[in-house]
Amino acid sequence: MASQDLAAFDLAAEPEALRTAYGDDPFGNGCLLARRLVERGVRTVEVTLGGWDTHDDNADRVQERCTILDRGLPTLLSDLEQRGLLASTLVAVVSEFGRTPRYNVRDGRDHHPKCFSALLAGGGVRGGMVHGASDEDGEAPARDAVSVPDLNATIAHALGCDLRRVEHAPDGRPFTIADKGTPLTNLLI
Repeated sequence: MASQDLAAFDLAAEPEALRTAYGDDPFGNGCLLARRLVERGVRTVEVTLGGWDTHDDNADRVQERCTILDRGLPTLLSDLEQRGLLASTLVAVVSEFGRTPRYNVRDGRDHHPKCFSALLAGGGVRGGMVHGASDEDGEAPARDAVSVPDLNATIAHALGCDLRRVEHAPDGRPFTIADKGTPLTNLLI
């Protein structure tokens, strides 16, 4: 508790304009804290933005979530870039599944694992590209589908992890980090 690194948690040490750019909400503060932790050498940071489980009132709830995401995330990427940290910091924006392309009776969208998006930036990922596409309705992949193990393998490969290394769960069960996934090296520099 006497570590000098605890200063990373003092967000008030940042200029007010930068704190405002990130957003005065838990996600924006989390993104700013993530940058401050990365600056101090922390290797893995997770920032979450919940509330996407929109089984009802999807349009309004997603708009509200996107407003928060669209403020904090680009500010984080820009801030990392300006400080020379983006090239060595992989930012991944992912969820466990997408949402159905059609509304349900409660004006919501239900779970849909067949088709969803992810974003990778920095950390050796080629910028400015889109990989894959959904069909016209967003129901299923139309081209260049990426499996979850392949996405995990791409992230792990970008981080320099040995994909063949066998780890063991607390119960002793052996597993590899990407479950036989193949990294999409065409996405990487």
